[in-house]
Amino acid sequence: MSTNHNSYDAGIMSLNGKDFADEYFKDENQVVHESNTVVLVLKKSDEMDYIVEEMLLKVFKKKNPTLVIQDRGGYWWCKADNSIEIDCDIATEILGKSYTVYDLLVDISSTVGRAYTLGSTFTITSELMGLDRKLQDIAA
Repeated sequence: MSTNHNSYDAGIMSLNGKDFADEYFKDENQVVHESNTVVLVLKKSDEMDYIVEEMLLKVFKKKNPTLVIQDRGGYWWCKADNSIEIDCDIATEILGKSYTVYDLLVDISSTVGRAYTLGSTFTITSELMGLDRKLQDIAA
């Protein structure tokens, strides 16, 4: 197998035919690993830098100390257990100008987890909505 784990032909993808099938169907590759980790990747911008620094790192991290944020060049990589929430009403106060959930969605590059918006709040969660937690409605 390839030693470069970032290349397109790395790992199992470097194999063909029976070699691929044997590796793919190994017992240890048939196990589903449960994870409560969520990831939110945000494009860098002046607004997003301020939201990450003033909201996520100073406020949300107190609520969820598992939050880890890494500067990855043009992106903020945010990882936490269970959920990450961004309240755009609070972002509006921090930024001193109107900032809606739609403005935020433009700067979201990628997610791992279940993403949803409710009112002015964006949430990425590991919960199964409707199973782990009752579905919410903005009217409620």
